[in-house]
Amino acid sequence: MGRPAGSRNPDFEATRASLVASVQKRLSEPDGPRASFREMAAAAGVSVATLRHYFGSREGVVSAVLSHWHERGQRYMLEVATGPLLPVRASLRGFLFYLELGFRAGVGEVHAIGIACGLREPTLGPKYLCEVLDPTLESVEARLARHVARGELRAGDVRLMALALVSPPLLVLLHQHPLGGTTARPLDWDKFADEHLDAFLRAYGTGHEAPAEPGAEASFGGGGGPPPRKRPRGQHDA
Repeated sequence: MGRPAGSRNPDFEATRASLVASVQKRLSEPDGPRASFREMAAAAGVSVATLRHYFGSREGVVSAVLSHWHERGQRYMLEVATGPLLPVRASLRGFLFYLELGFRAGVGEVHAIGIACGLREPTLGPKYLCEVLDPTLESVEARLARHVARGELRAGDVRLMALALVSPPLLVLLHQHPLGGTTARPLDWDKFADEHLDAFLRAYGTGHEAPAEPGAEASFGGGGGPPPRKRPRGQHDA
């Protein structure tokens, strides 16, 4: 007996996820953001009709790639927002380490796809913001607000504060990885991250560092980050 009209195959979601992964590889290629719907179907090894069945349109395919990464990143963003806090400098340095690690693990590709497609196609710009960029910023806003409440950062607009913290590292990571800066003009990420954080804390810090919260040493901002760099005598953090 056939399936009722309009019903889905039992493996619909698994097949759709597999197609998303294949199409993402195509979108990550140098000309990927300009790939046609037919080229996406060929990259996924299916017919145009099959790809249309699962996604509806070219825009639907790109949207699905961005939504997939939103779902995949939820637990990481929750950790940024709610994980136990170290003193402010170590906490935010841990976040920058986490950001770079995620970029190398594939999030950089998604930012590159979202920016390239979003700048060309008006409906995909907001999709990239809602699924990828803004969730990152919102999780940082939540973390910064907790440091404000602990007296480690000055009271102010945490959205602007989050943009000040995240924007330069995001530009550096795009420069070094999707744009090929590691070959064309390499940059020392750890040195940049430390100096950027020094400047951020000079602008927003109070000079106070609250004690680590229970469990913080096991969080991404504790055991995951690099050890603090030794500074020359006479230099100090903000």
